[in-house]
Amino acid sequence: MDWLTRDARLAGRLLIKDKGFTLTAALTLAICIGANAALFSVVHSVLLRPLPVPEPDRILLMSNQYPGAGADGSTNSGVPDYYDRLRETTVYGEQALFNHSSVAMGQDGPPVRVRVANVTPSYFRLMRVPPAAGRTFTEDEGEIGKEKKVVLSDSLWRSQFGADPGVLGRDVRLDGEPYTIVGVMPPSFQRIDPGTVLWRALAFTAEQKSDQQRHSNNYWNVGRLKPGATLAQARSQVNALNAANLERFPQYKELLVNAGFHTTVEGFAARLVKDVRRTLYLLWGGAVFVLLIGGVNVTNLVLVRARSRLKEMATRIALGAEVRHVARQLVVESLLLCTAASAIGLALGAAALRGVSAFNLEDLPYGSDIHIDAPTVAYALGLAVLIGIVMGMIPLATVLPRRLSEVLREEGRSSSASSSAGVLRRALIVGQVAFTFVLLVGAGLLLASFRRVLQVEPGFVADRVLTASVVLPKSRYKDDAARRAFTDEVLRRIRALPGVVTAGATDTIPLGGSHNDSVILAEGYQMKPGESVISPNSVDVTPGYFEALGVQLDRGRFFQDSDTGSGLPVIMVDQTLARRFWPGQDPIGRRLYRPTDLNNLVGITDKTVFLTVVGVVRDVKLGDLTEGGKAVGAYFFPMSQDTSTFLTFALKTSGPPETATGSLRAAITGLDRELPVFDVATMEQRLDKSLLNRRSPAMLAMGFAVVALLLSAVGIYGVLAYVVTQRKKEIGIRIALGSTARGIFDLVLREGVWLIGTGFAAGAVGAMLLRKVLEGQLFGTSATDPVVIGTVATVLAAVALCACALPARRAMRIDPIIVLGE
Repeated sequence: MDWLTRDARLAGRLLIKDKGFTLTAALTLAICIGANAALFSVVHSVLLRPLPVPEPDRILLMSNQYPGAGADGSTNSGVPDYYDRLRETTVYGEQALFNHSSVAMGQDGPPVRVRVANVTPSYFRLMRVPPAAGRTFTEDEGEIGKEKKVVLSDSLWRSQFGADPGVLGRDVRLDGEPYTIVGVMPPSFQRIDPGTVLWRALAFTAEQKSDQQRHSNNYWNVGRLKPGATLAQARSQVNALNAANLERFPQYKELLVNAGFHTTVEGFAARLVKDVRRTLYLLWGGAVFVLLIGGVNVTNLVLVRARSRLKEMATRIALGAEVRHVARQLVVESLLLCTAASAIGLALGAAALRGVSAFNLEDLPYGSDIHIDAPTVAYALGLAVLIGIVMGMIPLATVLPRRLSEVLREEGRSSSASSSAGVLRRALIVGQVAFTFVLLVGAGLLLASFRRVLQVEPGFVADRVLTASVVLPKSRYKDDAARRAFTDEVLRRIRALPGVVTAGATDTIPLGGSHNDSVILAEGYQMKPGESVISPNSVDVTPGYFEALGVQLDRGRFFQDSDTGSGLPVIMVDQTLARRFWPGQDPIGRRLYRPTDLNNLVGITDKTVFLTVVGVVRDVKLGDLTEGGKAVGAYFFPMSQDTSTFLTFALKTSGPPETATGSLRAAITGLDRELPVFDVATMEQRLDKSLLNRRSPAMLAMGFAVVALLLSAVGIYGVLAYVVTQRKKEIGIRIALGSTARGIFDLVLREGVWLIGTGFAAGAVGAMLLRKVLEGQLFGTSATDPVVIGTVATVLAAVALCACALPARRAMRIDPIIVLGE
């Protein structure tokens, strides 16, 4: 390896000697590699790193979907589905159900709110990850009366129990009820279910298992394929089971068919990151484009530098050096440069990750794991090696001459080597312009889409509204009366606070990340052939809630204190639901009802409770600004008639809402000190957070686009400046023969315009391919939006023409006497 040491030392001396080239090339590559390293670390942590379980690709998720009814499929299956699939399918070795809840965990101090996964005992067998201490659940702990067992996560064991090995067998209180700790899972297991810190045994009653609970989808259903079984077989068996169940229950077959009922079967790991996969790959693609554009610039620098060293290399070969040794030395020099650039790039990438923390990376799946790790370092070094080899080989193919005598005799004349290098430089600039055009169009479309989102009316006024949530334990708030009394008293205390204008409570705060849906029907409404029942958002609210959020009343009235559980059952609807059931009519006084019998879903029975519409409100965006929560609308119950254990209080303040945080907490905990208050946020903060998944890609893409635009401008300028230098004598002769300064300017500018135009043509083809890449990322914007494409073309053309104009002006000032006299 002595040759490598010698070549590296020589390369280092040459790079230090040529400081201008070294700094320019190294910084350009460092910026590009740093951006790629940062994005790769996010993509690797979120999308590429496998789950810490044996054969994770064999774990599948089954999810019921009802697109015709407006159900979003965010929950998967009902309990009857689970038992059907246990009996009827043969492809799964294990199946499990689980869902999540938030509970108050009490230890020696004040209770804390923690996220719990409620799992069947088979869950841990399916995952095949043994506990770090103790055991997981036994099968009989999945039965009613024996299910009061929990397994701790490593993080909870350390933070709340001080990593005490004697924790096994002790009790912990969840929502006031004792549960026995039976095990502790290893640290890596939390990656399977980010955010969960505790697992609780799940047991079902006979009623939950009954056919009456079909299509009450409150659980995730996962299964592990047997050896040799395939995803296609799993889909086939689940579809066959669904078809058989439709025949078993013909009374609601038509309704389910009209609702588009089907079950998706997909990889469990893929489903966890489904919502962010396309966005992250899109951003990574943008970073790769920046790397390509930066690489073009550096390659052109290398070509220019190699041209200046042409006689040096030819002389070395003439004096006896072998061509392969000269080639090897060029590659080593490029590798040394790129390796140094990758080291700087990794530092820049780490800084970039800290800088983009404002984009709430921790809210991504596995976001807390994102950092510059060994795979990211390997990726950056791999890029450096690849770029270094390409940079070292291109001069060999285009500059290093085959006939030494030509080079040694050359005194400024063109050679085939310089000609081929010039062609390559021009081709690289064409590619650079094309890449920049595509990246700018993509960034422009994302930015235009984000602007459309900002123009969406959320249906509420976020200004000066503070919110906070609590969950009432059923062990202490056993009935509607207790929950109603608590809610009323807390609201009385909140409304009495200084600076509070009005206040209310709900079980579904807009943009809060969760909402419920349930089928509802209108009295006398005649469904059209093939029409589906709908499952709008179901929301419980108190008087004062709509007023606190500034939700506008379209007609009728808001809920009042007189709308109690003992009075006439009343309901409010939004405009979408009103148009659905009573188009062109007044909904006030009309009646809705929720089906009570699965076997008679659209029929009216003696158990049917009619709900009289007393008001219609403007549509409120409950789930997301771009979808409005549900396309089929929402309906609202007075909380006094339909109490909830999950409460979010909303209060309108006369001043900054943050100043009321302490008094709001005191009002709640003053009534119940064991009740944790969580998710305290202003509505502006909720609105801002809901925009992150669109703002972050748009802002990062624009950042990449600006860097690409600058690099492209530098590249065009560099190539044309070099062309002017190479053609100085020709230009001097033209001037001496009478060519005007404007003629010389046009001569150089024409070459630049040709490069730009060719790049635009190639970029336009690439921009057309963006339609599929950006599918699902745009809102209210077409992927071929002429305004965006026209603006991008104008900006890029203006910048590129400025880059062309500078060397063209330089050519105008060439003195023919000086040039021809050299």
